[in-house]
Amino acid sequence: MQLIDDELDRLLKQTFEQWNIAERRIKKAEQVRGNEVVASAIFELRYAGRKIADALTLALESDLANDNEARESVRRYLADAYEDCVKAKHDAIDAMLDFVTVWFDEIEDSIGLEAIKSYFPDYLAKTARIADIQERIAESRENRHEGRDGIYDVIEQEHYDGILELFDQMRLSRDRVDAQVKRDRRNKMILFVAAILGPIIGLVAILVAIALAV
Repeated sequence: MQLIDDELDRLLKQTFEQWNIAERRIKKAEQVRGNEVVASAIFELRYAGRKIADALTLALESDLANDNEARESVRRYLADAYEDCVKAKHDAIDAMLDFVTVWFDEIEDSIGLEAIKSYFPDYLAKTARIADIQERIAESRENRHEGRDGIYDVIEQEHYDGILELFDQMRLSRDRVDAQVKRDRRNKMILFVAAILGPIIGLVAILVAIALAV
């Protein structure tokens, strides 16, 4: 069924497709962030919704077949809405990566890199991948229209789930790992103190024995 005309209907459909992708990514990002709203992405979808409403309103009120100016305005509204949806997609992944990176840094400070590596052997590989992804994103920002969306698509298709899997593993086991690390550190401290005090106690015992013999 034709809503506006073939070209504008196709653009509207493409915009809705981008909207759906953005919503999927936003939902994943919010799950990672403990249901904290990804405000920047939500705002972009809000802007897109407003422009879609403006486009449809103008289309209903105008004779687009005979009013080129009105048709061009509708096209611009939809094109802008499409770009807003794309920005929302990008913002959702940026929010997830930023949150996970900060969280990983806090865990390293709390537990220590060596302990993390012993419990999560692929930690360095995954965090190196995150760093590479962020570098590629930073480079893509120099040209917002050439290949940037493709980079984000690759992130979602090839890297997103692996990063989230590691994050979930570490998040769910953090308390147990933290407790074990504390026990290991306490035991090492006990052994260290014993290693120092052992000879001292032995020397004191010898001196006492000599004193008593005298």
